Amino acid sequence: MGRRSPLALENKLLLFKQVLRPILTYAAQIWGLAAPSNRKIAQILQNKILTIMVNAPWYVRNSVIHNDLKIQTIDEVIKELSRNFFQKLVSHTNPTVLNQLNYTHNNGKYAFPYATTKW
Repeated sequence: MGRRSPLALENKLLLFKQVLRPILTYAAQIWGLAAPSNRKIAQILQNKILTIMVNAPWYVRNSVIHNDLKIQTIDEVIKELSRNFFQKLVSHTNPTVLNQLNYTHNNGKYAFPYATTKW
């Protein structure tokens, strides 16, 4: 997947989506608690990977690369994963798990993930 890799771009994208993105977004459902600077580190890594994959010069904006490849940013992926997680959580059969949905604690500096993924 390096700059001189003979793989086609479609194959590189497939490898990124199937192997690297799950590593970058591991346990993303609770990243709503993380500071924005920590999420930015994952976004920077994704930007570097995509730039190397397409062999883009330094002056090409990351947003252009994301739009051309139709790749979501890390924040968009985290929000989508969190929404899906909490939608599935509502229909869970375990009452202890269901009680966690009723817990809203906003005294701290950061909101809980469920509060940040309202649709």
